[in-house]
Amino acid sequence: MTKLRKRLSRVSSALMAFILLATMPLVAGAHVLKETTARITLREGQVEVRLWVDMNHWKARLQDNQLWLLGDIRQVMPAGLDSTEIQTFVENVAINEIVLTLNNQTKPLEFLVVPNNPKNAQHNNYAELVFSSKHTLPVVDQIDIRFPKSLGTVHASFVRPKYQTLEDGKMERVRF
Repeated sequence: MTKLRKRLSRVSSALMAFILLATMPLVAGAHVLKETTARITLREGQVEVRLWVDMNHWKARLQDNQLWLLGDIRQVMPAGLDSTEIQTFVENVAINEIVLTLNNQTKPLEFLVVPNNPKNAQHNNYAELVFSSKHTLPVVDQIDIRFPKSLGTVHASFVRPKYQTLEDGKMERVRF
């Protein structure tokens, strides 16, 4: 009887380990970024746009002839481009198709950089693209932004930093 119990215990332990290992990718995948996200930061004299994009997904969409026929993309990205050519193509799409408007005035975006961020490695093929636009408006009441349709849904957060000096050890209240 004890041999049977030991054997059942081993089988149930092996089965439990198999179930845990089989479901682990599903649980781990629950925290993977699945869509494009953006953070638009309004500062005095400048707006910064940061995009986190699944480059494999975006490249596939940019190479989709059906999306071009539907008018969702302006130009099909040719197959067989090297990494520099892909980056140039993507930069041009972003610069030409992201429309930023402040107080009903369209502002041009300048591509700054694709930072080599170690955090991006955690999210497989995600890249961070950074853009900037200068402005001379004394007050910005409204921001309008449109991203390329090829990016799909973009989850955006809009930030207007509030700067304040905090004294040592003193409780400070910030009002918005």
